[in-house]
This record gives sequence, C-alpha cells and structure tokens, in this order.
Amino acid sequence: MATLDATLAGASSNSYVDLAEADAIAANLPFAAEWAALTDEEKINSLIVATRWLETLSYGGTRCSTTQRLKWPRKDAECDGVISTCSEIPYAIKEAEVILAYQYILDPKSFPGFGG
Repeated sequence: MATLDATLAGASSNSYVDLAEADAIAANLPFAAEWAALTDEEKINSLIVATRWLETLSYGGTRCSTTQRLKWPRKDAECDGVISTCSEIPYAIKEAEVILAYQYILDPKSFPGFGG
C-alpha cells in the first residue's frame, strides 16, 4: 500500500490531507456513505492521484519553500477571497482533493495520465 504524506510543505508530501481529515471532509459531502465504505488503501491511492492532478494546475502567489514538493502552501494567493499564508492549506483545496479522489474511484479512466 502507498504511504500518504500530508506534511505541510514537506519535501516528500503527496497529499494535502491525511486520511482522518479526508474522512471528515467526505462526511459532509453527498457521497459520504460511499466514501466510508472504501478501504483505507482505496482512499489513500485515490487521494494521491487527486493531489497529482491538482498539481497540474497553475495557482497565484508563490510557494512557501523551495524544498516543498507540492504547490501548496502558498503565500499571497487568493482562495475564496482569503489571502493564503504558509501556515495552512485552504479548505477549498483540501475539499477539491477529496472530491477528485472520489471521482477517481468512480472512473479512473477519466484522469489523464492515470488510466484515461
């Protein structure tokens, strides 16, 4: 099983949320029951794929560290009307990761470079 690393600005991070946070976010989405029924391995793999897809997008602001693997956290980016800081990942980014992860579970072939 892949290892999920959601360390903020980590050099080897591969997700913006850890499994517990993904579960909490999913609990408030329409697919809560379906997400809860997934194995941890399915959730982890889909979260990593979703993050990799989010990494293909361009964002405002700048990375907080030259050693961070992922594009977030960022400073001076606007997300939902809030200017980002280096101390957290915006909730909208985390929620998008969980939604994309579930979409990947439904149809892996819909993700370019990941089977489709």
